[in-house]
Amino acid sequence: MTSSPPDTPPQPPTAPQTAPSGAVPARPKTSGHAVASLILGIVGPCTAGLASIAGLILGIVGLSKIKKSAGAIRGQGLAIAGIILSALGVLMLALSPILVAILLPAIAGAQAQARALTCMNNLKQITVAAHMYAMDRENRLPPPDSWPEKLLPYMGSEDLLNDPSDPAAGRAVAMNAALDDMRLDAVRDAGRTVLFFACAPGAPPAGGPELLPPEPRYRGGHIIAFCDGHVERVPPDELDNLIWDPRGEGPSN
Repeated sequence: MTSSPPDTPPQPPTAPQTAPSGAVPARPKTSGHAVASLILGIVGPCTAGLASIAGLILGIVGLSKIKKSAGAIRGQGLAIAGIILSALGVLMLALSPILVAILLPAIAGAQAQARALTCMNNLKQITVAAHMYAMDRENRLPPPDSWPEKLLPYMGSEDLLNDPSDPAAGRAVAMNAALDDMRLDAVRDAGRTVLFFACAPGAPPAGGPELLPPEPRYRGGHIIAFCDGHVERVPPDELDNLIWDPRGEGPSN
């Protein structure tokens, strides 16, 4: 006769598994695409907008992944900022030919104006030197053929004689030759009588209106210093109002 197996005692219910107390849930990571987009958006203007193209693409990709991650990836603000900055950089790249076309003439004009002002300032200092020279010599002006050497101690630097557009080309200032052996106090209309004027580099140190370039070297007219000490830009159509020969009865040409 076979014996029946003993009854298995009932097992106590298994307790549900719980997370250990104090465990920290995983923190969402920051999107690398968003960070890269922001960096490229910032440096985009330094690359004429080229880096902004990549920044815009990375920002859009990063923002899409952030939204699909259900909170596992963060950095939405970084992605949006990168997209905005990159979009501005791309816009700059698209507009750069237009900006260049607008800015180049303005820059060229500003450079021409700066050269003209430099020439006027140089002639002003040369004229002051001539007046100082005359004060030391009974009001007599320097000899026209050697005035650069005579005025050098009063000017302090030969650089004042050079053309601001091309300093290496040499002297670009001439003296009115009709003032030879002339006293300043003998000039009747000093405000219209030419003393120095801007000429082409390499021209003789002294002469008359024939040394003026056919076209003014600077915008606004020929730069001329007068016996009374002032300097101005004289348009070609006003040259007839100037006095070249102070010993004559009126304007001389």
